[in-house]
Amino acid sequence: MAKDISCKRSRYTLRTSDRRVFRRCLRKWDYISSMRQNLTRSGAEQNINFWFGSGIHFALEDYHGWNVYGDPRKAFYAYYNAFKEDELPLGAEACYELGMSMLSYYLTWYPRYNSATQFETVWLDENGEQVKPFTPGATPCVEQSFMLPLDVSVITDIETDTIYAKYVEGSENDAYAYPGQGTLVTVAPGDYKFDGEGMAVVQDDEHLWIDAQGVTHKVQVVPIFYHGTMDRIVSDKFGRWWILDYKTAKGADTNKLDTDDQIGAYIWAANKLFKKPIYGFIYLQLTKDSVQAPRRLKNGDLSVDKKQKTTYSLLKMEILKDYGSVDRAPNKIIQFLNDLAARETPEGDRFIRWDFVRRNEEQIANVEKCIYGELSMMLNPDLYCYPNPTRDCIWDCPVRDACIASDRGDTDTIEAFFKDWEKRPRNEDGNIDPWRENLPKPEVVREIPLEEILDSAKYMTIEFDSSSEETGFKFLYDDEDDRV
Repeated sequence: MAKDISCKRSRYTLRTSDRRVFRRCLRKWDYISSMRQNLTRSGAEQNINFWFGSGIHFALEDYHGWNVYGDPRKAFYAYYNAFKEDELPLGAEACYELGMSMLSYYLTWYPRYNSATQFETVWLDENGEQVKPFTPGATPCVEQSFMLPLDVSVITDIETDTIYAKYVEGSENDAYAYPGQGTLVTVAPGDYKFDGEGMAVVQDDEHLWIDAQGVTHKVQVVPIFYHGTMDRIVSDKFGRWWILDYKTAKGADTNKLDTDDQIGAYIWAANKLFKKPIYGFIYLQLTKDSVQAPRRLKNGDLSVDKKQKTTYSLLKMEILKDYGSVDRAPNKIIQFLNDLAARETPEGDRFIRWDFVRRNEEQIANVEKCIYGELSMMLNPDLYCYPNPTRDCIWDCPVRDACIASDRGDTDTIEAFFKDWEKRPRNEDGNIDPWRENLPKPEVVREIPLEEILDSAKYMTIEFDSSSEETGFKFLYDDEDDRV
């Protein structure tokens, strides 16, 4: 195109989550994708898992970035108090206590494991060059939102945002460019239109879409972007860049790492976005559970109950306090200690672990092929968005009731269901976090005693006396030939 005619009001984005939903269920994708109906539930987030995950992400974003709250637990406190009482999802109070416990343990876990890697958040200046942290004018690479152009554009209705066709370069006024779909007509600059007083004025480019039924629609040609948010970009002790991503879940899952589509897509995108190549991906998982100090019996002896939520290092510390050395402890306590050791790996324990994942050039190239292949299917004008019901629908589909009503042809129920939904605003970066505007001022939160924020001293006592070497973690990616 000779002129940039991209729509400034509307953005069409492809996300990894969109791709997953597309593969999972076309009907669900049709409801929520920005390239289809673009619907979202009105009001504050009511899914407690999403709400909680956002809070943990914000706490770590602040702590490893500007650190305006001085402590990730104080940042999490600020997040919780950014919501009015009637905006908090059911279970938020319990999740507040859980979050404080998890973040307290993170403050112990992370320094011990990071001593081998020496990861630091990357800070970039206005030119995208890496500079020292807190350099004036620089910003930390936390919650790094990106919009990567895919060099694919679509013809969209200006009023309804409906996508009529994938744009073909130079197809204006070509009646054969979109067989069976319609014709893209351009009114070129220099043509005249009349204003309200009958005066002829020169108008900008206008695009019209004449569909197969001969109906004319005013349209624009809009580019599609790959959108995502990288939790953190870090550099290791050799200066190599990694993407670090936080996950909160019931339990750590490492089986999917070799095929995880987010890992491949983010490495692919980051290599195009930054001036420095991405060496790998750090998948850091925080289990939704509270670490506890080893329990003691009424007589003061250490409990060997295997159900207690403690760690090898915490138990060993208590053994050393009681007996001076592990060898002097009773056999049943030593056996329990060995059992806890067997549950842990060099990458972490049952509460927090990280895994390091790399993708070679061939894998990254195949990621790109998958993205464009899926996008081509998404833009197929004849695509019928049928449902894919599974037993997971009951918990993972927010539009399940509308889907069932759709199969029954019950338009009244569908209409009533979507009264609580709205079109997602198409803003510049795709992220909408209205709660950020309501965060308490950092200077106020910093003055609040930590004991008051935690509401329990137990979260402050989970500490280790042991050195980082005791974790068994070794940074295996330390070959100097791999430095970039």
